[in-house]
Amino acid sequence: MTSFPLTTAQISAVILGLGFMFITHVMSKKESAHPPKVPSLLPWLGSVFGFAFRPNRFLAHCHETLGPIFKVLVGGRNVIIVGTPDSIHNALFTDHRVLTARVEHYHHFHAVCGDTSLYPMIHDTISHKLFPIIERRLSRKAVDDVTAGFAETVFQRLRPFSGGGQVSLKRSLTEPVYVAVTSIFLGSKFSPDTYDDWLTFWDTLPVRLCRLPFWSPPSTRARERLLQHITTCVQDASPDNDDDKLAGDFSKVIRENNISFEVASPGVLLVMLALHTNLFNNVFWLFSWLMADPDAFSSLRDDIDKAVRGEFGNLQTFIAEASPRRLDSPAFALLNSAILEATRLTTVQNGLRHAECDFQLKDGGGTIPVRKGEYVMLYPRAAQQNEASYPDSHRFVLNRFVQSEYQGELTPTTGKPYFAFGAGKHLCKGRFLAMFEIKVLVILYLSLFDVTPATLECRSSEWKPPQASPLSIGTIHPTDDVLVRLRPRATL
Repeated sequence: MTSFPLTTAQISAVILGLGFMFITHVMSKKESAHPPKVPSLLPWLGSVFGFAFRPNRFLAHCHETLGPIFKVLVGGRNVIIVGTPDSIHNALFTDHRVLTARVEHYHHFHAVCGDTSLYPMIHDTISHKLFPIIERRLSRKAVDDVTAGFAETVFQRLRPFSGGGQVSLKRSLTEPVYVAVTSIFLGSKFSPDTYDDWLTFWDTLPVRLCRLPFWSPPSTRARERLLQHITTCVQDASPDNDDDKLAGDFSKVIRENNISFEVASPGVLLVMLALHTNLFNNVFWLFSWLMADPDAFSSLRDDIDKAVRGEFGNLQTFIAEASPRRLDSPAFALLNSAILEATRLTTVQNGLRHAECDFQLKDGGGTIPVRKGEYVMLYPRAAQQNEASYPDSHRFVLNRFVQSEYQGELTPTTGKPYFAFGAGKHLCKGRFLAMFEIKVLVILYLSLFDVTPATLECRSSEWKPPQASPLSIGTIHPTDDVLVRLRPRATL
């Protein structure tokens, strides 16, 4: 008696499932053939597993099979991936009332704050209170004022790594620059001891942004300690204290607008994430690629030695007088090229936007139809590793961005598909600080240390960098750290 209802239920479920698949298939046929759609046998879910669990590998495979523009179904949402220079450029310049980045912002808010009711206030605080300060204080004209003492801080944080034993490449690169940059933002009360909490939280960022399950208590506790430390630093900062730098300005605007630190501290943490996340990966890969190419390593180090002597006389003077203005010099053109090349290769995807209405996104001589409710994801990796624009595009080429006549640190990318620092109104507000901090770190690291992988006595082209993580977000993340030996080169 019970088997008949069970069989009916099963048959009904199968019929409903087949019906849903048929309707989905019919609807997909009605859609425009352009852009091509990633095939999937799963209705509604689509390619959610590949998109969420291995985005870097998934997007690379789709690009290889379908071209630089394609559409993918992810959990009931249509996402159009754009990877041509024109489509990326036009998406970045599309009016925010047509194509909004709010959905991407809320994904980042989720990483730093679990209370969704605070998201609108965090968005307003960052967009209208903190960003104007950052844009003003980190502009090309003003950034020299906040970077005084930066090279000295990096130098002091590098010295403990000079023992000659095995050290973590990631830690020896990122800990000094984390301390030097964060002190600019959090002022005189900032504690360098927060680095371990930062690293614990930062390592889980890809899974947080993809909202994947993971053992979160250590990372969550580290995040809460960071937020509490930010609150303490900004609360105690004064705009009249030069040592407080941006923290004093943050404190003033927060108090003037009666913003609670429950909202302000996640906003500041998000700004720090934007400054550190891509930079950490960029410097790691830059040194990994240099160690895998002994000729490039030696060429860059010799060029830096010559430039430091020519521009500053010696390393001591460099440490005391280095500034963004002085390092934006023809003498450091090869170093500048190395940084641009590393950022070109490490950029994966850098934006998810939501269509508020139907519109046509321009792409060269054609258009891409975008419907209201669909999403547009920017995929610069396709454009920045295009053979037509960059021969041997998958290789690290040290002098790729060296100009016959140096005209400024970002000018070598003019006219080429390069979106590592965004474009238009979405241009990175911290780009001048980012270029400066990488330059200082590389100059000091190569001046102070002879760097070799711990497994080798000397650098060799036989050594291979680690693999890129399939779960890379924004920039490629390494699957593993690298152990290196740092033998002292210079004695100050």
